[in-house]
Amino acid sequence: MKCAKCTHHKCYLAGQNCTGMTADAVHAAYTDERLAMMRAAACTEARFYNQLTRLEETAEFCKLMDYTKIGVAFCIGLSEEAKLIEAYFAKSFQVYSVCCKVCGIAKEQLALEQIKAGARETMCNPLMQARLLQDKAVEFCVTVGLCVGHDALFAGACQVPVSCLAAKDRVLAHNPLGAVYSRYWRRKLGIQPEGQV
Repeated sequence: MKCAKCTHHKCYLAGQNCTGMTADAVHAAYTDERLAMMRAAACTEARFYNQLTRLEETAEFCKLMDYTKIGVAFCIGLSEEAKLIEAYFAKSFQVYSVCCKVCGIAKEQLALEQIKAGARETMCNPLMQARLLQDKAVEFCVTVGLCVGHDALFAGACQVPVSCLAAKDRVLAHNPLGAVYSRYWRRKLGIQPEGQV
């Protein structure tokens, strides 16, 4: 599959199927809770398209799913943002939040590379974030600025659906797409389309 290189997007425009996967196989994939989630996602998109922020859409999606308990796994560097996000979600749900540095384990205890050699650095702990939220019986988790890799560990350990509310990018103010929107960054990354200045 090389969909990113597609020039016609006929799957979207005309319903073209380039995969060889049958409609029956697609239908079979969306059963039970997955179908309920697809319906809630489609409702959220259809009802609030271009009207709500992602934060608001997340809350609306959770309401459509009848979730009552939400977990927020956040980076300590986004503590202030997490406080505001929790306050917003708390208007409609029980919210449990867990900081990435939970348990306070030093990186050296797991022989992890440090930012500053010789300094005491606390490791990020995505597996315990997931476990602690699971212990609270949350039905849905939101990540806020977890590091690359830590976010993958967290999502893999969660036994409930996970959605990213904010992706960490320390250089671009947590806007990873800034790297592809800016021609200066595209040049630096060696992905500037030919013929563009």
